[in-house]
Amino acid sequence: MRISSAVLGLAFIAGFVSPVFAADPPFVGKWTATAAAPTGPASEIVTVAKVAEGYSLTAKLVAPTPGQPEAGPGKEIVLEGNRFSYKRAVAIGTNEIVITYTGVVSGDTFAGTIEMANVKIPFTGVRIKEGE
Repeated sequence: MRISSAVLGLAFIAGFVSPVFAADPPFVGKWTATAAAPTGPASEIVTVAKVAEGYSLTAKLVAPTPGQPEAGPGKEIVLEGNRFSYKRAVAIGTNEIVITYTGVVSGDTFAGTIEMANVKIPFTGVRIKEGE
């Protein structure tokens, strides 16, 4: 009986400790994200990282055209299992437009939707593996 009590005790403790060692959500990492924009595909390198206060998200256009505005860093980042959402803002003239991104990760790819000014467009992503 002592062995089974010890095993139960360890299992009980493991239940409290294991969340500390849980893996990062699958959206954490570096991605090539491509939006199916009406003017043609637009790609960014998106980097999602775990930080002390949650997560950070930055993005850089792959092939910007001269004068093309770039959206700022991610805000209101939510990672729940394989689902993600975040917002970014872009200044167009004197206006700031909020862009909302939502999606689902499946292995080394994701699929989702970008919504801006009541227009939704699909976007997809492929994980950039270290060394690429």
